[in-house]
Amino acid sequence: MSDEEAIALIERCSSLQGLGPVNSFGAYAEVWRVAPDTVVKRIWESAEPYMMELASSQTSIPIPKIRRCITWRERQYLFMEYVEGSDFYEIWPSLSLWRRFKVAWTLRGYVRQLRAINLQNKDIPGPIQPSGAPLKCQGHYFSEIGAGPFKPYSALTAWYNGRSRLDAILLNPTIRDLSMIPEPTTFFDDSMPLVFTHGDISPNNIRLGNDGTIWLLDWQMAGAYPQWFEYANMMAYDVDRPGWGWPDGMRWFIPFIAGWYRRQLSFLVKNATGIGHYGFDGFD
Repeated sequence: MSDEEAIALIERCSSLQGLGPVNSFGAYAEVWRVAPDTVVKRIWESAEPYMMELASSQTSIPIPKIRRCITWRERQYLFMEYVEGSDFYEIWPSLSLWRRFKVAWTLRGYVRQLRAINLQNKDIPGPIQPSGAPLKCQGHYFSEIGAGPFKPYSALTAWYNGRSRLDAILLNPTIRDLSMIPEPTTFFDDSMPLVFTHGDISPNNIRLGNDGTIWLLDWQMAGAYPQWFEYANMMAYDVDRPGWGWPDGMRWFIPFIAGWYRRQLSFLVKNATGIGHYGFDGFD
């Protein structure tokens, strides 16, 4: 495929509906099927293709093959193979209990394989790229504009504990200076090593191929994070929203798939206001 052919396919995207359900912002994902065997995705994180290749090279997880990455009009687009099959949120209600367990068992194996990937630099959290330089972290437990980059691991810890202090200020209008902030009782858990984390295992990013293969899609939020982060990110979809949250019966499998880290998740949920706010600096 030449650059001209790729650009012609990108130009077609404006006339196509994005794949998947409407997201939390009321829009379809910026992923379009431009040919019977090809989709194109607008990517915001330049490290995503590398993280997909890294996961493909060190695990047996079915991941769509990358066909081409192109920059056009200052935007990046990733061409990948299209996987024939059904999205998880569509097919889960029709699966038998045994089939549901097999899906959960398979995902558990995928998470374990990701955690076993050899990270070149074991002390830099966030997206992974060939140079090893730190990049801004994106995901459910950062602000909309991301956070960081962080180097080393302790900088990520400091940021989260600082967000906890900011949370106390934002939720208590009687606090007028830093000396009035109460002493924290919970802290970010950095006792576990950084491991490769998909970061967005969700109803929209699991696809069951026509041959029964379970694929993992959308590696935009992948990177090196504490081991318990996969559980926390999966639990971010524990909401009652058809097509976006986990369907009935799935949430009980999450601890089996990713481990059970309720205390660590509680820290993130408790301090969600401070974590999601990007208008203040100096709290790390």
